[in-house]
Amino acid sequence: MPSAKQTRNAGLAVSLFVAVAAAGLALRQRSERLKRSAELDDADSRHFRTQDRRRAWGAVLMILLALGVSVGSRVPHLAGGRSNPAFLFTWLAVFLLVLVLLALAFIDLWATRIYGRRQHHALVRERLASLRKVTLRQRLGGSGWNQSLPPGNGFPH
Repeated sequence: MPSAKQTRNAGLAVSLFVAVAAAGLALRQRSERLKRSAELDDADSRHFRTQDRRRAWGAVLMILLALGVSVGSRVPHLAGGRSNPAFLFTWLAVFLLVLVLLALAFIDLWATRIYGRRQHHALVRERLASLRKVTLRQRLGGSGWNQSLPPGNGFPH
């Protein structure tokens, strides 16, 4: 069985790793938010606003998790020959934080998937509209139909 000092050191190492990861994720999210265009439609704006909130809560939960691991690794599991209620409470709180963090991650994954699907459908609609215009121009017998299309739409020029 590891000594109390080894347990404290391992707890401190895990705590520091989780806290640094939380800070890194928070800084990355802040950087992404600052790079984001201000000219988003309502749906995109709402998606990114809620994504920012979810990810901020994720960073907060990770900091709390780091604190819990740090404290929990210092609390003795026995007090007076019996189970220590502080030890049980601390590790139960850590376990619950991990569950909440996992749930938040799955919610974020789900929301990102819905956003990606919406963006994909918008691109497909744009592509179909462009193809309809080209087809209509061809049917009307217009020569030089491809010169009026903007560059980069995937059609030969």
